[in-house]
Amino acid sequence: MAVAPEARRPIGQGGRSPGSLRPERWNEIVDAAGDVFDEKGYAAARIEDIAARVGLLKGSLYYYIDSKEDLLFAIVDGNHSRGIVVVEEGAALESADPPTRLGAFVERWIGILGANPGYAAIAERDLRRLSPERQAIVMDKRARIHRFVRDIVEDGIADGSFDAGIDPGIVTNNVFDVLNGISQWFHPARPLTYEQLAEHVRCFVLRGLGADPETIGPALP
Repeated sequence: MAVAPEARRPIGQGGRSPGSLRPERWNEIVDAAGDVFDEKGYAAARIEDIAARVGLLKGSLYYYIDSKEDLLFAIVDGNHSRGIVVVEEGAALESADPPTRLGAFVERWIGILGANPGYAAIAERDLRRLSPERQAIVMDKRARIHRFVRDIVEDGIADGSFDAGIDPGIVTNNVFDVLNGISQWFHPARPLTYEQLAEHVRCFVLRGLGADPETIGPALP
């Protein structure tokens, strides 16, 4: 799944006209930055390393950005924009029971990890390197995503689908710890596919909440 367009367009300031850069080219630059940040860490990554991967000179890349942080923001904010898309449900799921909705969310979330597997790790690790203003933008999106999951958990407690003794806030944080931690250890080269992984995690999460995943059918479209 592509990052939302508003998160991936050129974001340099200073009166420049970044609109001349094709969206596809900007995506290449952001992806190259993600690869470098993932391999070297944000602090050690250099603009010239990123520019070289897309066939640009360092000065040419600075025409579209003001700093390395612009690229980090594009990655972190873009990752959360994808999360906003994931919390959108169709009419069939909106009326489904909480275990089905939560299981479907888990499957959708894992489904986007294959597109940019390193982005989730970067978003979690380097979020605090953004300016306070940019952190606020990202945290607003994160709060919306977390609220979606917490609402499902609370609904499940209320209707008896989930264990009444669980804390919705703790559960929500634990669910995202599990999901976002996948990028740190899962490698598609292993026999397990993303689809099979999603089913394992779906069952793990639902059993932890006191629901029986075997009695819950596959996620609705």
